[in-house]
Amino acid sequence: MSLKELCAAIRMEIISRNFPPGMKLSEQLLCTRWGVSRTPIREALRNLESEGFISSIKHKGFVVTSVSMHDVEQIYTIMMSLDSLAGRLATPVLAGDPEKLAALRTLCDEMGTFCGQRDVEGYMKKNLEFHSLIFRSSENGWMITILENLHSHTNRFILNALYIPRRIEKSVQEHREIARCIEQGDGKGVEKAIAAHFSRSLKDLREEIDRINRDGDRSAKRV
Repeated sequence: MSLKELCAAIRMEIISRNFPPGMKLSEQLLCTRWGVSRTPIREALRNLESEGFISSIKHKGFVVTSVSMHDVEQIYTIMMSLDSLAGRLATPVLAGDPEKLAALRTLCDEMGTFCGQRDVEGYMKKNLEFHSLIFRSSENGWMITILENLHSHTNRFILNALYIPRRIEKSVQEHREIARCIEQGDGKGVEKAIAAHFSRSLKDLREEIDRINRDGDRSAKRV
């Protein structure tokens, strides 16, 4: 297993929350899990620390980091700008490539299917593939690297966002609108649709967290 593959495997366990925030990552367990020595494990952990997925704590080793609402607000602010710009740059490339257009349509259909099945984890994976297909078609290497990292972090909390009532249904329609603008070659329309998608997602997530906090306060007062 290459270092890149090892990093990707550990990163996915963090994104999917199989390695939840606060979990201590035992080097020995990781070595056993992936059948490698401590040297590549340590190198992979250092790489993931530089990406912000884990942190090293004195006498404790590496621990999975948490993502606060403040982090979410900051990440979404960047993504609203960069993802929408990447979408505009990618539109001519995607609109002129029948295979990529077909892939976008298929991803929209698959997201619709997972939505109907209430399979949020399946939906999340297709959501990531959809946005990745777009920003990787921007042909801007620096932007691709940044967005790959940001999307990996957002998928650590997007599961919670998609459980918000009707958020997943709205998300399906928002992705279909993005795909429609791409098919029409409307770069500015794509830019606006992507920015609106992230803006609505953040608004719904913020409102849901406020609601949970209010309900928690009421519960505390009743005790």
